Amino acid sequence: MEYRNEAPPVGLGTLLRALLAQLEPAVELAYTKCDPLMRSRYYPVMRALLSERQATVGEIAQAVGVSQPAMTQTIRQMVQDDLLEVKLGEDRRARLVTLSERGMEAVANLRPVWAAVSEASATMAADADIDLVTTLERALAALGEKDFAARIADAQGDTK
Repeated sequence: MEYRNEAPPVGLGTLLRALLAQLEPAVELAYTKCDPLMRSRYYPVMRALLSERQATVGEIAQAVGVSQPAMTQTIRQMVQDDLLEVKLGEDRRARLVTLSERGMEAVANLRPVWAAVSEASATMAADADIDLVTTLERALAALGEKDFAARIADAQGDTK
């Protein structure tokens, strides 16, 4: 059997994982030089809380675009690292999350790193001659309109 030219095209997920494999270690290094407890997965939580001051786990998960169980795990780790505080909400079921005093200190120290990461992203996008942030935002918006599973089913001709 001849195997040449039988490989499928490079997948979108493969390319995204390869991109993250290049980006994430560099960001993690920059973060830990500034604050040994900071992790790149903490950034969207901090960003959401800087915007809203306090939010429920579910609200943060929705804003970040991850599942509530995944966000609960991240928040639990951030509480252990003394970056967040969690209190019961008014209805006693929802938990309200806020940045702790240590978390606010970390934010102040991390702002120059966030600016440098943003600038590095912009220069990478310019070198590639694309607006990567806008492209990714548009892709996420398109998936909000119609998820990828439905798109695959359409491509396969599924009518179920």
